[in-house]
Amino acid sequence: MRPLTLIDTLEFYDVPQILTAKDATGTNYLCTLFNHTDEVCQYIGVQISEPRLMAFVGGQLDLRDAYLHPEVDNGLYLVETRHETLTATTLLQPESLTEKMLPAPGYYYDADDLSANHLSAIDTYQLEVPAHDRITFSTLISRMGWQASSLRKNIGKIAVL
Repeated sequence: MRPLTLIDTLEFYDVPQILTAKDATGTNYLCTLFNHTDEVCQYIGVQISEPRLMAFVGGQLDLRDAYLHPEVDNGLYLVETRHETLTATTLLQPESLTEKMLPAPGYYYDADDLSANHLSAIDTYQLEVPAHDRITFSTLISRMGWQASSLRKNIGKIAVL
């Protein structure tokens, strides 16, 4: 059993439907609810790299494909919440996945849907970005719908809204 730390709830309806988590080594997990009772929520969880997770959050990766084509062998888990504890309990084999466990095909995450249901809030961050990563970072900013207020070449800092 691997204890997980909740990072973000991406979809919520009565209980978290899609969430991200990390284990003690910093490995990301993308988890989708497939069964729940009053005592336990069961998710299918897949270990996922940061770039692939960003592709999902950016609306470029079908949720079902993330589970049917994991990046690493032995990267699928049964993830459960009991008493507010999130744990990867059982290693799953791709052939053991059932239709009940898998999300419907054609689901692409849309952060705009989430933001439409919440009050508008703006957080400002100042980040230091190495010069060789500025183009990649600028692409990420635009895909996430953020705004860069300035990009100072001399010190390599950027404010993200």
